[in-house]
Amino acid sequence: MRVQARADIAAGNYQPAIDAMTQAVQAKPDEPVLVYTLGSAQLGAGKYDDAVTSFKKAIELGQAAKKPQPEVIGAAYNDLAKAQAKSGKTDDAIASYEAATKIDPAHTELYAMNETITLTQANKPDLAAAAADRVIAANPQRADAYFLKGQALVQKASVDKSGKIVLPPGCAEAYQKYIELAPNGPHVQDAKDVLASAGETIHSSYKAGKKS
Repeated sequence: MRVQARADIAAGNYQPAIDAMTQAVQAKPDEPVLVYTLGSAQLGAGKYDDAVTSFKKAIELGQAAKKPQPEVIGAAYNDLAKAQAKSGKTDDAIASYEAATKIDPAHTELYAMNETITLTQANKPDLAAAAADRVIAANPQRADAYFLKGQALVQKASVDKSGKIVLPPGCAEAYQKYIELAPNGPHVQDAKDVLASAGETIHSSYKAGKKS
């Protein structure tokens, strides 16, 4: 039943998955994976309050299990954060992402990246830049993390007396690194435009992304 529900969720058929997993949870109410899967279906269907309830229950059950599974609890916290963010509860989402990282550090890159995206969408640039740094610490080759860091930092750009844009510390470096790692990435032109506006020279060793 859960396998079919996961397939339905992947295909966007959320209601059949909700119906199936509701029955499964009723039959085995103490199984965290089943409750988590129900929450996933509810999240996909846009039933955010229901999803929050399910994910919190899955976390509670997972933590109470004789052999807690960090990856299951972490995934539940991660998706709880997504539901909270969709509901406009950004601070709650941040706390949930950080809880996911604490209990399941093996997936820090995933959780920190999702947190970065949430913070970017919520227009919290300082926190977004800090979250992007955590992604980069987990995976220094994650190109989009550098772009999001640059996007966060550029909001603190200033203009000098000559009218030249002055980027804050770390901003140009973040954009340069993004271009280096993803020379044909979807945001290369945006990064180049920011660097050009600030009079920054794009490193000649990675000008290959001219088609972007």
